[in-house]
Amino acid sequence: MLRPSFALLGAATLSLTVAIAPPVLAEREVEVARDSRGRVYTADMDSRRFYTNSNGITQVDFSLSTRGDDYWHKATASCNPYDVKSEYYGWDWSGTKSYPPGTVGGDIARAVCRR
Repeated sequence: MLRPSFALLGAATLSLTVAIAPPVLAEREVEVARDSRGRVYTADMDSRRFYTNSNGITQVDFSLSTRGDDYWHKATASCNPYDVKSEYYGWDWSGTKSYPPGTVGGDIARAVCRR
């Protein structure tokens, strides 16, 4: 009678092991910006998907992270005006404003918009 419970315990352990997956690594992780507190933002350049929205503006969906964070987070960049939207970081579109070079939003958008 001990044998069936051992088999069930082994099956439960196996299913838990399979359910926990390690973070995905990016092949082309590029530093794209640094904020005033020294936080370094990186983008997975292999994850980029370019498209044109209904207003004729080129946008890019991509994965964004910060140095030390093991996970990637979805983000979207607008390529003109330069802007970045990310639910994870709490960033929304600024409207018609284009962030200049040297700002976090401007540097991220310019980096991922470059083909």
